Amino acid sequence: MPDSGDSLGVSVHPLIFYDEKSFVEGINRAKNIPKPTYKITGGITPHDLTAGFILADFYKRLSKQKPATIILIGPNHYEKGNFLALTGNYGWSTPYGVVESDKTIIAALISRNLVKVDENTLENDHAVAGSMPFIKYYLPEAKVVPVLLSGRMTQAEASILAENLQEFVKENVVIVAAVDFSHYLDSKQAEENDNITLAVMKNFDYRQLFLMNNDFLDSPPSIGVLLMVMQKLGKAEPEFIFNANSGQLQKNNFIQTTSYFEIAYH
Repeated sequence: MPDSGDSLGVSVHPLIFYDEKSFVEGINRAKNIPKPTYKITGGITPHDLTAGFILADFYKRLSKQKPATIILIGPNHYEKGNFLALTGNYGWSTPYGVVESDKTIIAALISRNLVKVDENTLENDHAVAGSMPFIKYYLPEAKVVPVLLSGRMTQAEASILAENLQEFVKENVVIVAAVDFSHYLDSKQAEENDNITLAVMKNFDYRQLFLMNNDFLDSPPSIGVLLMVMQKLGKAEPEFIFNANSGQLQKNNFIQTTSYFEIAYH
């Protein structure tokens, strides 16, 4: 359950999903990453904490523009709760302080019946929780709008959510989908599937995207919403920064893998 609160009396989720070794290695590895010359509007990162160096890389790049709010969407891994899109108002504890929620945007989404509050489900799913230390480290003043999306969300339902979210993605608000890609395959098959997924994302092929399973990615709705928002905003020019699977990273072609993308839309 969430902590009773910090010194300001604000309810805060405890630090559950945090890998200090991966975090520190990621921060050190990202030190020499050049900040981009363009303004990031949206992005795709992993949520697997063993890929902390990718999270560090992305939020280091984003730190140049100092966004006020991150709309952070990811999969509802355990399909908990009783609504397709879940959010929460509590802050998030990190080793560097509390990441506050953007209650204004959250209240607007709730009022439109697009999301419902479920602090317990949010807290016990690593999809958005694992990114919070990186956000606090690189963007200490930023607030978050955390959203977990059910895998049952259809393309039509994702389009409605995206239509509303795009209103909030403005000068100082960035939307990020924290999604892992192919799961449990060997390295070669994971690489092949990633190439298929990449083509689907490049072509904004929503019909194919929403048919994909865990062999390709763990949250078609999260990627779908992100891509729809980018299209609506005319921000369809991505930089494909990184793609690899854990077999490639560990130089082992026989283990079951998870694959990762880092993409910045501008």
